[in-house]
Amino acid sequence: MTMQKNIKIPVIFLLLLTFGSLLIFLGSRNDAVSVAKSIKSGVLTADEVNVAFQNVSGKVIERFVEESQLVKKGDVLMQLEDIDTKLAIERLQALVDSQQAAVNQEQAAIEIAENDTNLTELSTWRKIEEVQANLEAARSARDLASTEFARHTQLRKTGGTSQSQLDSTRNTFTAAKMQVIQIESQLATLIIGATTEQIHQLQTAKNATGMTLQSITIARKKIENRQNQLAQLRGQLNQSQAELKQLQINYQRLTLTAPENGKVLKIMYENGEIVPNGAPAVLLETDRKYVDIYVNEKMVNDYQPGTSVTANVIALDKEVKGIIRFATAAPSFADLRMTRERGQADLTSYQVRIYIESIPQLLTGMTLEVNDAKHH
Repeated sequence: MTMQKNIKIPVIFLLLLTFGSLLIFLGSRNDAVSVAKSIKSGVLTADEVNVAFQNVSGKVIERFVEESQLVKKGDVLMQLEDIDTKLAIERLQALVDSQQAAVNQEQAAIEIAENDTNLTELSTWRKIEEVQANLEAARSARDLASTEFARHTQLRKTGGTSQSQLDSTRNTFTAAKMQVIQIESQLATLIIGATTEQIHQLQTAKNATGMTLQSITIARKKIENRQNQLAQLRGQLNQSQAELKQLQINYQRLTLTAPENGKVLKIMYENGEIVPNGAPAVLLETDRKYVDIYVNEKMVNDYQPGTSVTANVIALDKEVKGIIRFATAAPSFADLRMTRERGQADLTSYQVRIYIESIPQLLTGMTLEVNDAKHH
């Protein structure tokens, strides 16, 4: 009896083990390999955006939204105090107006100086022609006086004229010579800077047009220098205008708006609190919802970026459409470690992100199952 009992117990255990193994073999396998082959599911997630005041800081004077509130792109979320920025804009605007007036004044002065220089050049050319004519007349008068003086000198030797007449002609000749010298000096002063060819043209054609004059050259150099000063004034004006534009942009940035449609998840600051420069102020859940699934390397080629797929929302019992954004190698912890019972090797897992169309009642956190047969 004892021997039969000892044999009966192992037999019963052997039968139970055989029956259980048979059930496992014939039943559904819930290991990682089987699940990955049959169901590709994931939790619906939404992109989140940290909305921050860009390059500005200040005290919160009003919040226009609350947590869980739905907002649209452009809706005002929060407002910072703008008194200091307004005053800075007014001060800089006054500086810009002053610099603009200085630029206009210098520009007008340069235009007047250019016109005056051109007129002076033209007048000087005519003056040179006039002096050249006076020089020729003076030289003629000098030559005539020289002839008269020589004739009276000869007559005085023969007693044909008096000493007083000789002295008179001598004085006339001397005055004529001095007049020529004076006019030549005046002409030489006027034509400083002229070339030899231009002087020859004046003497032959009696025309001074186009003659290079040092006084006019210097005047134009001064105008060029004033152009440099004008460029400096314009540079200062452009800098001030750029600073004013930046202040105006910063003034607009004191009002925080929603960058896209979504739901307010969290507001970091209350009225009266100081918001640091660049610190996130509102956490926004966008309408861009996606689900991540993991597939093995044998299946990843079926999930190329841009491919359309359909997924089943378990909670709503509805199908939704989606677009695959990317498929990339998943971290090592997501790799599918195959059971060796079938002689299969381990397979690397790939993360596939699918952006889902927005439908009513579709909330983040819901589970979606991607159907292999539905993607095309």
